[in-house]
Amino acid sequence: MDRLPLTRLPLVLGPLEAPGFTILRSGIRWLVKDGHRCAPNELIAYCQLNLRRSGGKNVKLGDLDGDERTQVGLAARVGGRIHIRENVALGGYLNILEAEAWDPNCEICDLEPDADTHIGAVADAGRLRQILLSGRRVTEIAGAHSGLLPGWLGRSRGWWSEGGETPITLLSLGICDALALVLGEHNAFLELFAQIPQATHVVLHPDHPITPAAPVLLDQLNRTPEAFAAISKDLHDYLSRSTIAPNAHDFIFAGSLLSAMQKNPIMDSYNVILGTGVQRLHSAQAILLSVNAEPLGILRHRTLGFHLYIMPHHLAAAGPAIQAWLSSEFDVVLRTVLDIQKDYEALIDQVSAKTGAKLIVINRMSTSGREDVSDYSPFDKPLMNTLANVGAKEFNLMLHDIAEEREIFILDIDAIAAEVGGARNIPDGIHYGSEIQARLQDDLAAILDALRPVHA
Repeated sequence: MDRLPLTRLPLVLGPLEAPGFTILRSGIRWLVKDGHRCAPNELIAYCQLNLRRSGGKNVKLGDLDGDERTQVGLAARVGGRIHIRENVALGGYLNILEAEAWDPNCEICDLEPDADTHIGAVADAGRLRQILLSGRRVTEIAGAHSGLLPGWLGRSRGWWSEGGETPITLLSLGICDALALVLGEHNAFLELFAQIPQATHVVLHPDHPITPAAPVLLDQLNRTPEAFAAISKDLHDYLSRSTIAPNAHDFIFAGSLLSAMQKNPIMDSYNVILGTGVQRLHSAQAILLSVNAEPLGILRHRTLGFHLYIMPHHLAAAGPAIQAWLSSEFDVVLRTVLDIQKDYEALIDQVSAKTGAKLIVINRMSTSGREDVSDYSPFDKPLMNTLANVGAKEFNLMLHDIAEEREIFILDIDAIAAEVGGARNIPDGIHYGSEIQARLQDDLAAILDALRPVHA
């Protein structure tokens, strides 16, 4: 088999189309330095994107799918050393402003391929792979212009922009452990896509201000416009009559809270821009959750019956009037593991009936290897409410009980932590380092491969 010659291979942007629009881009912004040795599918650069209607004015890509910020990341198809071309980084505001028409034949760098790379094994080796990155802001006024997926986003998306192949969609609704798994340390899906080169569309809804516990997701899945109007009116009426004057923190929190409650991400469909045009994707085929998002006590509105769970560090962002609303208008409903299991089973059944999506759940680390309790008699019962490692074991057993009756995929962080060392890699029991992240991404990739349609 022929080898790539050990000379510089020009890399071009490649095709990107949106019928009826001219695609504009900013200058190229480099993620690596000249001479960097990149791996296959590693992002090396990105630029901003915008659209211009044919014969008309500039419009946002949001006119296609409600997203205000769209970028394209560029990755080499083969490993090798990058040599950056001059004048592709325009500099100044032209690296932010979309000022040039997209030219698929534009050469932005050269690649000195690794000596063991075979040209016959890599189609279109001289064409860069494209990852589209798209974000929907919580509010238009909270914009940012620099960096990958910048600003306060209520939804982030990323996908490989390949033509002729329909991406599978993964929807992440977990808390920080699931968020880190898909977004990675660069906050833009980079590590995940480096390990999942197949056509994949990843969507993330963050856990602020509402934590995606199963009762919250069930409410969102079934909430009608009339029910949301009643929730909005209740909050408005309380703030209007409250003896505690709302401040700026209250209004910002109320707006973001209502924005999140109005959405139904499980039922969303999406537009994606591919090398061959715009394609409409149906709702997600896989939904990523974390069992760490399930509290033993959840808020339920006394009259309207909807549920809320807000993590303490997010609740701290609320002002005094919102704090008072939560205290006076909600009851705390205590949940046992059996209650949580029933909520998960109801969620699985309803999602299966409405979209056919499969749930992927990250379990809990049950031991760091440092526990030294030899006598449990001094601890209040149930022990799971007192000892985190006991509670983690109960939750993990619950997931396996569910798996005996229903189709659910478990990302077993507990087993991985036991193998590589929980105390070192997950020191607080939830947030993990790069070794566990990579292992989880491998397992997630295998699950997504199993769920891909045969014809995809």
